Amino acid sequence: MAATKPLIKKGIFALVLVVIAVTFYYLTIWAVPYYVQNKFAEKSLGYVNTPRFGEQPNAENSRVIPLPNPDFLYSTINYDLKENVLKISGIVPDSTYWSISAYQENTTNYFVENEEKVKAKFEYYLAPEGSTAEVLKNIPKEKIIYSPTTKGLILFRYLVSKAYPVKTLAELQHGVTVEKLSN
Repeated sequence: MAATKPLIKKGIFALVLVVIAVTFYYLTIWAVPYYVQNKFAEKSLGYVNTPRFGEQPNAENSRVIPLPNPDFLYSTINYDLKENVLKISGIVPDSTYWSISAYQENTTNYFVENEEKVKAKFEYYLAPEGSTAEVLKNIPKEKIIYSPTTKGLILFRYLVSKAYPVKTLAELQHGVTVEKLSN
């Protein structure tokens, strides 16, 4: 009987250790994405619902976008949909890769389109999920992006190529507009 007491203590200790490890693991998986998005949002203070345009990444310039690829130009829109539906529009380059991606507050991607599906010009309406805003009544459903969270990030990627040198792509990149429409 005396020999089983240390085994029981060791078993309870091991069980407590496993519960702590599993709890820490799931807490980390849940918390880290929010932390990353909040850090990015802090860098974008004053730029909510406004496009930001990154230069072609290189070793010397500061990184507006985390872990940039030097073959791309990036643009972002940190959005907050509490008061507005956003109309996002611009021009799609015709001979190089282009994409628009939407991320919710915890960095989960919920929308992606690229130049294969979107030709010439794009126009999207970003609204909170379940929105019944009057401005959306006559908009085709394929042009409405419903965000699962009121805050998040829109990311644009433009591939620099022979057909589109940096200067030409930068002009298209800076042509992206965001219009705030009443909710």
